[in-house]
Amino acid sequence: MIWFGVMAIFAVIDWWAVSRQRLAIRYWAKPGALLALILAFTTLGGWQEATRWFGIGLLFALFGDVALLMPRRYFLFGLLAFLLAHVAYIIGFNPTPPPVRVETLVATAILGVITAMGFRQLARGLSQRPETTVLLPAVMIYTLAIGIMTLSAWLTLWRPNWPLSSALLVGLGATLFFISDWTLANHRLIAPVKLGGIIVIVTYHLGQALLIAGVLHQAGLL
Repeated sequence: MIWFGVMAIFAVIDWWAVSRQRLAIRYWAKPGALLALILAFTTLGGWQEATRWFGIGLLFALFGDVALLMPRRYFLFGLLAFLLAHVAYIIGFNPTPPPVRVETLVATAILGVITAMGFRQLARGLSQRPETTVLLPAVMIYTLAIGIMTLSAWLTLWRPNWPLSSALLVGLGATLFFISDWTLANHRLIAPVKLGGIIVIVTYHLGQALLIAGVLHQAGLL
């Protein structure tokens, strides 16, 4: 549990650095927060077969964190790293096909509409400049991946081996992750969002922490 506390310390330092535009501090605070989360996952026994894919996702996310701190030309490397993180989370959430019920179909339809609307807004903004238009295919694939990841997290509500508390943790965590990425795309690729940097990093850290806490709780490790 101590590593969750260490993550919180690094995260708060990173939030402060974002608010003060202290990039030099962010170089160690941002990856430090995720590294502490990886250590929490590891010391609690997260690298077992049932939860291993979430550890792999965290490693890809750590690489993405570093890439997004680099100059703009490394943005696609960060996008690719986080895409792979979401794919790993999707695999982790779906060791078996999700249950097909009226409730799950409704949840799928709702999240599908939200994801489509989010991409439509991003596509409209990206299409306004030639230098960002070329990013449309990559952004479309990424939006689809994070949409599926978020849906997979919420569908644990109907998986019999997922306690309600664990399912709510991962669902909320995935939703915060979605908000973080959607805000980041708008803030960095289209137009600055008021308090965009703070919104991105706070929702990202909270999202990752809640998601991993939910996974570990479901596995009986937390």
